[in-house]
Amino acid sequence: MAQYSFVEDPKGGVGMEIVARDHFEMFNAAAAAMCLFMWDQDTVEEREEIEISWYGFDIPTTVIGLLSEMLYRMDAEGWIFKRFVTQKLEEVDDLDERHRRKQMKITGVAYGELFDDSRHKMRFPVKAVLLPRLKVTDCEEGVRLYCILDA
Repeated sequence: MAQYSFVEDPKGGVGMEIVARDHFEMFNAAAAAMCLFMWDQDTVEEREEIEISWYGFDIPTTVIGLLSEMLYRMDAEGWIFKRFVTQKLEEVDDLDERHRRKQMKITGVAYGELFDDSRHKMRFPVKAVLLPRLKVTDCEEGVRLYCILDA
């Protein structure tokens, strides 16, 4: 099972570290940890399943893209998520004229419900997941992710 921790980053924001067995577990744990950081998870129920897909140029940009898409869905569409389950992580060929190199595509399902201010309690708002200081590295346990939450 993946482990996660949050630390105050010396350059600003909140550092989120995930240690997981593989990339699938890393994506799932990063999404769950960000949601745990933001919301009192005792008040969030898995009433709905929302399919989410995202593209990136590599694993690090794909994880940032996925977390950013989840933040967008929470902010613009009013969702609150409890977890994300990766269904597929694949390399895809050229998509259009702008994207001429192979990309990573993640597809999965986010579980949660629409925000209800009478039940849901925000812990810490997150405005963005930042690209600077983003690292995905191999480690003894499998893979390690470190990214900054703009909170």
